[in-house]
Amino acid sequence: MSEIFLRSVELSNFRVYGDSYVFELPAEPGVTLITGANGLGKTSFFDGVEWALTGQVGRFSDIRTDSRRREADPLTRLGAPENSHRVALAFTDGEPIDRGCGFLPTEHEVAALLKQERWPAISNLHGYLSITHFLGQASTRRFSLREPKAQWEALKGPAGVDRINSLRERVSGQGARQAFTRAIRDRTLRLEKASEALQSWLSLIEERDRLARLSSSERSFPPQQVLEECERILAQLAPLLPAAQHEIAGRTEEPEAVLQRLGSLIGEVDEYNRAEEAKLKALEAIVAAYERSIAETAAKSALVKEMGARRSQLVDDLARAEATLNHAATAHGRSRQLSAQLMARSATLARVEAAVAQLQSASSAIAETERQLDLSKAEEGRAQRRRGDVQSEMDNAKALRTERSRASTQLSQAQKRAQISTALSQTRSEIARLTSLTSARDSEQLTARRSEIVNAQSLVKVEIDRLTTELRRHDERGRLLAEAIASIAHQLSHEDETCPICDSHFPPGRLKELADAQARAGTAPASVLAANLSHARSEQEALMRRQSEVDRALTELGQLSASLVVLQEQEAHLLQALVEAGGAVDVHYDGSGIDAARMVLASLDERIENGPSEVALDSLLAEVQAAMDAERARQGNLDRLRLNAISDAEAARSFLSQHPDLWAPDHGLLISLGEQLTAIRAESALIGEKVQNDQTNVEAARLRRDAIMEAIATEDASLSTSNRELDREAELRRDLLRQWNDAGQTGDPDSARVAQVSSRVAERSIRIGPIALAHAELIDSLRVWRNDQQLQDRERSIAATLANFGLSTIPQVTERFTRDIAVIQDELDLAQKARARMDDVGQKMQQRAEEFADEVLKPLNDTIQRFALPLMTWTDASIIYRAEHHATRSELKPAIVRTDSDGKVTQLEMNPNLFFSEGQLSALSVSALLAASTTFSWSRWRGLLLDDPLQHNDVIHASAFMDLIRQMVRELGYQVVLSTHDSTEAEFLVRKCKSAGIPFAIHELVPRGEEGLISEVA
Repeated sequence: MSEIFLRSVELSNFRVYGDSYVFELPAEPGVTLITGANGLGKTSFFDGVEWALTGQVGRFSDIRTDSRRREADPLTRLGAPENSHRVALAFTDGEPIDRGCGFLPTEHEVAALLKQERWPAISNLHGYLSITHFLGQASTRRFSLREPKAQWEALKGPAGVDRINSLRERVSGQGARQAFTRAIRDRTLRLEKASEALQSWLSLIEERDRLARLSSSERSFPPQQVLEECERILAQLAPLLPAAQHEIAGRTEEPEAVLQRLGSLIGEVDEYNRAEEAKLKALEAIVAAYERSIAETAAKSALVKEMGARRSQLVDDLARAEATLNHAATAHGRSRQLSAQLMARSATLARVEAAVAQLQSASSAIAETERQLDLSKAEEGRAQRRRGDVQSEMDNAKALRTERSRASTQLSQAQKRAQISTALSQTRSEIARLTSLTSARDSEQLTARRSEIVNAQSLVKVEIDRLTTELRRHDERGRLLAEAIASIAHQLSHEDETCPICDSHFPPGRLKELADAQARAGTAPASVLAANLSHARSEQEALMRRQSEVDRALTELGQLSASLVVLQEQEAHLLQALVEAGGAVDVHYDGSGIDAARMVLASLDERIENGPSEVALDSLLAEVQAAMDAERARQGNLDRLRLNAISDAEAARSFLSQHPDLWAPDHGLLISLGEQLTAIRAESALIGEKVQNDQTNVEAARLRRDAIMEAIATEDASLSTSNRELDREAELRRDLLRQWNDAGQTGDPDSARVAQVSSRVAERSIRIGPIALAHAELIDSLRVWRNDQQLQDRERSIAATLANFGLSTIPQVTERFTRDIAVIQDELDLAQKARARMDDVGQKMQQRAEEFADEVLKPLNDTIQRFALPLMTWTDASIIYRAEHHATRSELKPAIVRTDSDGKVTQLEMNPNLFFSEGQLSALSVSALLAASTTFSWSRWRGLLLDDPLQHNDVIHASAFMDLIRQMVRELGYQVVLSTHDSTEAEFLVRKCKSAGIPFAIHELVPRGEEGLISEVA
């Protein structure tokens, strides 16, 4: 079969399209460009083609709808009848595909038209078309942006993997696996039950044999005999445990319970005996510890007595050492007291000498400071007189400056008044001019004129409408009459003489001639009506011009009134400013006041310039003030010095007056201070040697006393330690005595009493042994009797099993169980081998599916990378696909292939949507579509429907894209339909098509209102 091309698409009430909107497409390889603003139906065109072919719109598949309420069909145009949408596709071969309004083509019919004869049957036509023909804006329409599961569903049909998977599902799918699982589980349960039955039978035989051996090797007691023996053993046990009861069971009680209770009583006797043994050991330990404590106490008491004698001797030695120390300390104190007296006398003489020198120095300082004070006060007086002169000059200069500032202010106000007066005169002149203009125009009159003109226009418009209607009616009547005449003229012949309308008579041939002439002339409007209409329209235009003039006059009058209000406000503002400048509102100010003020200001400036400056006066005044401050500070310092000298002199006199034997106010010093000091120093040297010797004696006596006190402290510590040890021994003996009494003993701990307790414990241990042995033999006898009873039960069970199987010997039953297990085991092995064979076949088929997918995906990946090479800015990364098969599903796993700088190719496990940019993803989507379309050549229609394929791309990549499309059209014969909303992009694509010399057509979509769209072919 030959190739086919789509030649037309008709959309009726589909989405935004109106009734019977038709796209005519060139039925040959080429490019058809659909342009228009957003919302005009570009995407709806591609939705319509997809819906006509597959019965579904892929981009709506992920949109959730509320199934609980009835919603409007999104495919039917708003305002159109319900379910009136329809799409018809016409190809160059075969019947048109028409869907909607009752037409419902099957998938088989569409697939039969599109697919190649050599291609197997197609089960999912939408998946085929979505991967090889359509590229939409939504992610669900772009293969590289879909979920892995959706990618696999779209690819597995064209790749042929679905046929292998279908066969694998039938051979080793979930149903087959479940069937084998149930069979193996049933056989396993049967085998377990048979094995349990055999094991129970063998256990029964083994237990019978064991009981037979036990019954033949030991004696047995019946329950009644066991109870009697228990009574006898209890009688022997009673003296050993007074708390035990003599009756332990009735005649109807089970012997096992009686034996257990008797064993408990024997255990109580054993426990009591062990407690007595432990008590005996505790008593022996108490007696040993008590005897050791008595021996320790005696030894420590002797040691304490010896330490007391040594301490008494040390106390006597300490008393003698204290007496020696006191005697040495007394001699040393007397020597130090004498030395202190000499030192005090020497210090007094030294202070008297210093006081005399201080009195003389202070008297000289007082005289000098008084002289300096007189000189400073005279200098301060001269500075004060100079300061008064400078201050007077400063006041005169400030007064002149103040007068000058006042004159400057008056000059500024005079200038401001003159400016305001000039502006006020100009404003008042303009107000007068505008007032005269507004008074010459009457606003009410203009408004009345405009109303008259508007009313006249309304009347004229009514007349024009009337005349137009009359003319239209006249023309219609003339047209109808002309048609009637033409019709009559065709029916008249040369012989007709009577008019069929008015019954008028004419000569032969004349009626036919007049009818033909009238038919040829046609009808014309009445001239009177046309003249009146022309006159009315002229009158309407004149009225409109008059209305325009009145409107302009009213506008000018409004502007004049607004300007007059602004000028009046400006006049009020100027009058307020004139009053603030010191002027009167009824006086006009010119430049005369300004000249007088300038003369006064110039005179003051001259006087200020000739006089001393304020800066110089401030500097001079500061210098004078600084000199005064310096003299005052000097006077303060001199006063302090004089007061300090007077204070020093008074202090010296006060001190010297305390020693009248050394100094008198009238005579001064009464003795020679030098001689007195020399004598005192010589005596102090002798006393110092004696003080040193006495100090040495005191230190020696103190060392002797401290040594004795330390020895006494050592003896006291040892004595205290020994006493504490004696106290601990006494406490230990009291505690041992308390333990002895708690153990039931009286008096002090004694070895004889411990020997008596040991004798009683030994006697009880000897008597309890035969009783425990008799109890154990009684238990064994009862167990032998019980085993005999169980042996009889086992024999009866074996006989019942033999009777059940109808066999006579035990080996026959065992063989029957073994044979049943073998049969079930063979059935289980067979099922497991079949299951293993199924798994092996399924694994091989899955491996073949993986190999087949790889064989398909490798050329697809290579083709994607070749197409992506010119479409992507950076060619070091691309996208590849590989198949992953699981037990219950298969999916397509995308990955990223990167080429390093050294040429090494690495694979990055990452979702491409997280790695590539929007522009790169767009380029990869285009590459995937082109690669799948060229790799899977299943369709006779080599068509590509691309909805805005250049989104997120710049002009460079758009150019590369068009180069690829050119090759697809020119070399492979593809029919390409693409859309764009960008007019600049559309012009660029047209230029590329022209330069490449490939056929192209343009459809521009423009709005038409509520009835749908119209198209213009550029």
